[in-house]
Amino acid sequence: MRCLIEQQVLEPALSALARIAQTRAPAAVLQGVLIEAERGQVTLSAYDYDVALRMTVEASVVDPGGVVLPAKLFAELVRRLPKGTVDVATIAPHHLSASIDVGTTHAELHGFDPEEFPELPDMKGIAPVELSAKTLVEAVESVGYAAAKENAARPILEGVYVGYEGGKLIWMATDGLRLARVSQTVEREMSIRCTIPRRALTELTRLLDADHDAPLQVYQSASYVMFAWDNVQLFGRLYQGEYPDTSRVMPREFAAVCRVERRRLEEAIERVTILAENERHTVLLYVKDGVLELTSRSAERGHAREEVPLVEFKGEEVKISLNARYVLDTMSAAESSKTMQMQVARDRRSALFSDESDNVHLISAILTRD
Repeated sequence: MRCLIEQQVLEPALSALARIAQTRAPAAVLQGVLIEAERGQVTLSAYDYDVALRMTVEASVVDPGGVVLPAKLFAELVRRLPKGTVDVATIAPHHLSASIDVGTTHAELHGFDPEEFPELPDMKGIAPVELSAKTLVEAVESVGYAAAKENAARPILEGVYVGYEGGKLIWMATDGLRLARVSQTVEREMSIRCTIPRRALTELTRLLDADHDAPLQVYQSASYVMFAWDNVQLFGRLYQGEYPDTSRVMPREFAAVCRVERRRLEEAIERVTILAENERHTVLLYVKDGVLELTSRSAERGHAREEVPLVEFKGEEVKISLNARYVLDTMSAAESSKTMQMQVARDRRSALFSDESDNVHLISAILTRD
């Protein structure tokens, strides 16, 4: 195999592929990127069984063929190469290593047999669902933060649920202590219902441009979902089983309902969190007529208090303690909203935040003596 690819084209593709290839993969070949050269283009693939990425780039193919090269090492080398045409060629007689040449720079990388690289999921025959890149990125950024970072007992909570329900596309994530739910109106019925690994969606948002409104094709099989656009295909292995019924944790009755300027609340939370005690970053929120009072304290460092004026208020005076980091994550996820509505559950066990698009973010209360 021998192919010629521009460094400016190869470098960003390898950077993305190297994030997929795992240094602790169960098989050494999965630490590599599969290079397949044929008919004027090169296809690059990385796969760890949970997430896969395939990208096709323009190239001048001198000799068709393939090889697997260590992804992170290859990406780092190409990143540091001077701009110009990168000449990648396998080395005879076994063709399991490759030479990398740009101008006077020469390097050789030991690789793997491409026959050892596993086949990526087959999506042939599956009718795709079409979404805009902007719609998808906005949804993922609004709910992805609430998915569990790690949950061995309930791994499905590490994913983001997406499903079509009554004219809307519902996106949802929860780690058991907080929940985010986004509803997007769609023009047509969609046959989609699955729970996607947060890691796959995080990589998807890194690859997509939030302002890019081009169509995105979404293919769902029994085990995988594939997002396809331009010359890129990103796969995520789906979590099996039913996503938890979150309707049971949504409060129905509220002691107080208020509205506050989102940015002002975010800045106030950031300040009082500096003195919040313990790893839960506990901040006491006191909702009363016209004002939301925030208080934090630490036996060793001191205490802080700040008042944020309310835009609207109804109900009774009520106090609730929340993890300040969770509140900040919620404010960040709703950064396009000027105001946020906060509803404190009647039983004081949770607070429900709603942005101007009626997306909801639920945070469980922290039990304190206040």
